[in-house]
Amino acid sequence: MEMAGELSVERSWEALRSVIDPEIYQNIVDLGLVYGVDIAPERQVTVTMTLTTPHCPMGPQIIQNVEHVLYELGAEQVGVNIVWEPAWTPDAMTPELKKLLGIEPAEMDEPEPELVYEPPPPPAKKKRSILGWLFP
Repeated sequence: MEMAGELSVERSWEALRSVIDPEIYQNIVDLGLVYGVDIAPERQVTVTMTLTTPHCPMGPQIIQNVEHVLYELGAEQVGVNIVWEPAWTPDAMTPELKKLLGIEPAEMDEPEPELVYEPPPPPAKKKRSILGWLFP
């Protein structure tokens, strides 16, 4: 169990990064599912969050994992408020996760080379054989 003075909003957010959405295999914070964390007196933590869909089959497991990590952090009571407004969309994900999942193209390290058209050289003149000189 953590020391009593170490429970904070920042540490709670960090602990929530260890909660993985089993369908997407990414943490719920980077997915943008967590909207807020509040800590009331007597170490009561309230998490306001959503799920990817209202009928998410993994919702109960995710909620249980949220409660578990916050109790391990030192919360005396944990409440998870599931809200549907604003509705979750992939836009809620961090830019890094969007790039990882291929939703947003990664920035290129090197600029794309400029295409330069160079016409082919003219054909070389054929050497004429001795017969070509005699019979033009």
